[in-house]
Amino acid sequence: MTWEVVAKKDFADAVRSRGLWALSALFVLVFALPPLLIFYLEFGQNQPAQAEGSTDAFIFIMKEASALLVPVIAIVVAYAAITSERESGTMKILLSLPHSRRDVVAGKVLGRSAVLAVPIAVGFLFSLLVMLPTSLSLKLANFTLFGLLTVLFGVVFVGLAVGLSAAFATSRRAMMGSLGLFMLFTFLWNFAVNTLIGELDLGAGTAVRTRLFLKLLNPTQAYKTLVDALIFDTSRQARVMMFGFFEQQRAQELLPETLPVHFSDPFVVAYMLLWFVVPVGLGYLVFRDAEL
Repeated sequence: MTWEVVAKKDFADAVRSRGLWALSALFVLVFALPPLLIFYLEFGQNQPAQAEGSTDAFIFIMKEASALLVPVIAIVVAYAAITSERESGTMKILLSLPHSRRDVVAGKVLGRSAVLAVPIAVGFLFSLLVMLPTSLSLKLANFTLFGLLTVLFGVVFVGLAVGLSAAFATSRRAMMGSLGLFMLFTFLWNFAVNTLIGELDLGAGTAVRTRLFLKLLNPTQAYKTLVDALIFDTSRQARVMMFGFFEQQRAQELLPETLPVHFSDPFVVAYMLLWFVVPVGLGYLVFRDAEL
């Protein structure tokens, strides 16, 4: 399949350019340094009771950092995946080979996803090696799921960035679009949701449920609550943690004891994947009909 050829070339180019090695070094630093500082030098040990004494403490510490860093790195890796070749003229050469435009988009998504996933895996492996000699009990299932969720989170942003790269004619526009969405998800989404709910005449229970649903549609918020679900006793408790400190008690009282299915972990994963599938699909449709 020709999309495999495109993906392998993209990955091989990253290896040759040493970009893969640089990313691996960065993620080793990001994921291995905090355990060194906290578990060996005892800096800032402030974890929830559920995480104390186990590698879940690492998950709790790294959640926020991963939610900020991984999307930015994914955007840097992927925003020019297609536009750079359009601007340089090499896209015409690529398409003169037995590659369709669909092959190019699929190959770029897979290749750039691998360029991000491998360094993340290396970073997690080194962090595990750092923590093994400590007195922390190893919760391997949670640690592995945290790694897989982080890779999935990164791949979602790769798909989003490649989709925009396919839709726009220049790298500058693709970068601005990708960074704009990152800013929306990271800093503006909650404000917009809270403003919208405040303008609607909803009952207290309906307002809490609607706010939670809108929060879950944000891939960054979805990632963080899925990570919280690894640490806390129930998914319900993880959803309550999505509310501000002063709103958590109210959410605890108003949310049903048994969460509706659309608040469950599998549905939250599906909401994340929508931000991968839809941008890639729409980007391909625009790229398919574009004049090069």
